[in-house]
Amino acid sequence: MEWWFHLPIVFWCLTIFTFGLIVGSFLNVVVARLPYEKSLIWPSSRCFACYTKIRAFDNVPILGYLRLRGKCRKCGTPYSARYLWVEIGTGVAFLALFLAEVVFNCHGIPGIKYDYLTSNVPPPQCWALFLYHAALLSGLIAAAAVDAEHRIIPTPITYTAMAVGVIGGALMPWPWPQAATVVSALPPEITMWNHPDYIGKIPTGVQPWPFWGPTFAFAPPGSWKLGLLNSVIGALVGSLVIRITKWLFETGFGREALGLGDADLLMMAGAFLGWQIPVLSLFVGAVAALVLKVLEVIFRPNNAPAVPNSTASTPVTPTADDQNPRELPFGPGLAIGVVVTWFAWPWLGPQLQSAFFDAFTLGLLGAVMGVGILAAALLLRRPVEVQQPVAAK
Repeated sequence: MEWWFHLPIVFWCLTIFTFGLIVGSFLNVVVARLPYEKSLIWPSSRCFACYTKIRAFDNVPILGYLRLRGKCRKCGTPYSARYLWVEIGTGVAFLALFLAEVVFNCHGIPGIKYDYLTSNVPPPQCWALFLYHAALLSGLIAAAAVDAEHRIIPTPITYTAMAVGVIGGALMPWPWPQAATVVSALPPEITMWNHPDYIGKIPTGVQPWPFWGPTFAFAPPGSWKLGLLNSVIGALVGSLVIRITKWLFETGFGREALGLGDADLLMMAGAFLGWQIPVLSLFVGAVAALVLKVLEVIFRPNNAPAVPNSTASTPVTPTADDQNPRELPFGPGLAIGVVVTWFAWPWLGPQLQSAFFDAFTLGLLGAVMGVGILAAALLLRRPVEVQQPVAAK
């Protein structure tokens, strides 16, 4: 095969990577300004120390940062390395998403496949899938970066992405891009999707699974009602699973744990992926958060504070959370948990299908997990230290 047959895939990979760099540059503005409730549009990017406007060429992703060597051109104040890594990370993430879902079709969705040897341009359904999930990926990156730096997850990030998820879910209802008739392949004698003969046979779409199966008559497969219900129920369950866990752990532990921003992050993910993946992501994310904390301890033993932001319109003042290195931001781990569970779903889903579509088993597992969380919190509870009065001299 001649080398020029591969030019289309090379072109699209470079285009997607560049698009990711541009989105990453915008996400840097979001991360720098939203925690301070600043406008994302005005003023234009400028140094936080001398307020000099950053030139357009210096704002080019990656190249601008490297050209300036990470410092302000006028006053020499160093910029946070986060600007560089968010741009690179978003570009790589978009490229990986394009390769995984469009080129290699890792989720096995019929109708989603770009054969660059026979077509120069991916089909429209491939672009719809990619852009829809790229919006989720952007929201996860922005939320994780803000939480890592400020210990908060601004609602404009999660609510905006959630709205995109709900609208996209209604426009691309399960099992789209497959026709609704594929669901009729279910044998008539099988009345529930936890039946052993139907394990691993749920038709896959942009929305991986419906909220229940078989679906109800008022929301048939392929209808906007089913897509809307999938997204809304996914968002509600994603938020509730964090809120219930937070309440149980705080009841047993006796102090604040988790945050409502984490609930908003899973709510955002549920709007795109349904309710099953966010539920499992909570546990995968807990493991990922612990791994990130271990890595932080290894590579930042002194917990040195991060370099302040460069495009914020006001100087950054360290907060109490920034000065408390023992705080464990859950957002980055939770975002990793969502991505890992999402892409492992073709293998994880069939293993859990019998539980997710059986009300009794699902309720029993929820009760067991709730008792376990409460018991673990009680075991971790530390007695309140009573300060002894100092005797007068």
